[in-house]
Amino acid sequence: MNIFTRVLRSFLWRSRIGRTTAEKFWKKRHEGNDMRYLFFNEAHVIKDLPICFNEETFNKFLHNDLGNWEIQNQAEYVLEIDDVLVEPERCLGTKGLNELIEQTVVFTADYQYPYILPHLLHRSKAKFIKSAVLYDGSATRNLYHHLVETVCRLSVLSKTDLPKDTPIIVNRFVYNSPFFQYLFSKSPYFQSFNWLIQEPHEWLQVEKLYRPKALYFGKESWSFTRNLYNLGEVIPSKRVFLSRDKKLYTRGLSNEAEVIDMLHKYGFEVVYAEHLSIDEQVKLFQETEYLVALTGMGLIQQFFMRYEKAHVIEIIPVNRLMPEYYCQAYSLGIKYYDVVLGEDIDGLPMSSSNHKRYDGLKEYEVNVSKLEGAVLRMLNAPADKKVYGNFSVPFVE
Repeated sequence: MNIFTRVLRSFLWRSRIGRTTAEKFWKKRHEGNDMRYLFFNEAHVIKDLPICFNEETFNKFLHNDLGNWEIQNQAEYVLEIDDVLVEPERCLGTKGLNELIEQTVVFTADYQYPYILPHLLHRSKAKFIKSAVLYDGSATRNLYHHLVETVCRLSVLSKTDLPKDTPIIVNRFVYNSPFFQYLFSKSPYFQSFNWLIQEPHEWLQVEKLYRPKALYFGKESWSFTRNLYNLGEVIPSKRVFLSRDKKLYTRGLSNEAEVIDMLHKYGFEVVYAEHLSIDEQVKLFQETEYLVALTGMGLIQQFFMRYEKAHVIEIIPVNRLMPEYYCQAYSLGIKYYDVVLGEDIDGLPMSSSNHKRYDGLKEYEVNVSKLEGAVLRMLNAPADKKVYGNFSVPFVE
């Protein structure tokens, strides 16, 4: 795709012209006589999640938010769909002139649609495939979505009678991504799948398309995904403060220097994951026993920690509360998890004379004394307990 096309598409989407046109053209479909489940199971994923933190605001948020959160109640399945056209940009599945198969759409908050003109021009020239599994064409853009929404899909294929050599469609963008290639290099099992790489200008007409979906925060899918990485046995001992490079990202602590001074007293080193290679990041999290981290996608890498030894504190701005990383930690079985809230990230004007700011940067402050108290609780946590906030249960190794 040339630069002009990318700029034009971005303009049309951001101006809502493209979005409005797509919404009118595409008809969403998620069921029909040409769609059937080879496997289907519903589950309450985050069951009996402890909500017992010192931060009462976070407790109230969890009570209110989790009741409506889609991760609470999920379905895992393998869906068989007849005669699907798979476009190469995001591997979205369509039927007929303008039907979009909703199960092939990954991001629904900012809804994905196929580009209309390429669809109309190329649909009649598609390459025919007898059968294939649809893997991914867009979610593997970062490590969070790679772990949470993509790799785990493969875990449900074993619950069907699909032949092991059934082709698995992945577009060239995802296949070449560092996250896919890193796992490919580490996992003979991941390599062993019959990967069918869809090139950028290649449309595929699939007679029988299989779309798997796993329980994204389920213990079984986490276990399957972790086993793929063939992580060695490491005894963790590091104490790490996972911060964010303010020159690269739009969120950070305004009083980071004070936080670092406090954490240095307790043996913590400061790390910016974005400065490390994937291999270095995985190694770092394997070696970390005590982690203090700013909320953000970097925290998804608690996935690589040794759960029965892992202690984690998450720092979150009070107006950007999110449950994902706590739910992940609980599902993984991480030994200790606590949350400390900072101030409103939008509370200070960009022109504030108190803080040096890069263009577009939003900062928030965390109370150092409150954070220090949380760190001391973490460092002195009982060895025979699993702790989530103020809730604890006996720990059995």
